Amino acid sequence: MSIAEGITLLNAVTSTGASSVLVHSVPVRNHTLQVTITGAPSTVKVALLGSLDNSTFVQITEHTFSAGELTATKAMFFNIDKPMPYIKADLTTLTAGTNPTVTVKYVGNNNSAQRRARLGVF
Repeated sequence: MSIAEGITLLNAVTSTGASSVLVHSVPVRNHTLQVTITGAPSTVKVALLGSLDNSTFVQITEHTFSAGELTATKAMFFNIDKPMPYIKADLTTLTAGTNPTVTVKYVGNNNSAQRRARLGVF
């Protein structure tokens, strides 16, 4: 798998809970989560957790699927300039549907806003 494909943190999970820890050798500052669902759940909420010591995890950001995202069965959300060496995905809410599943893929990088601008990446 190439890094461009992302790292699967949660793979077709059927209940709430956090992934195992993804350890970065240096703190990663920019984070992207791609979430896909099956089984037509009515509510899906996913959080990105980070830690400086691999012990105390805090919520960096959280995303609740909109009606359109529930229909499309996918969402993507981002968080920038939050350097963290330890990352987890946390499925905090999963309600209704028929045998719903949630998959979360993650990509992180250390490009600063200035570097992204120089590269023409926005």
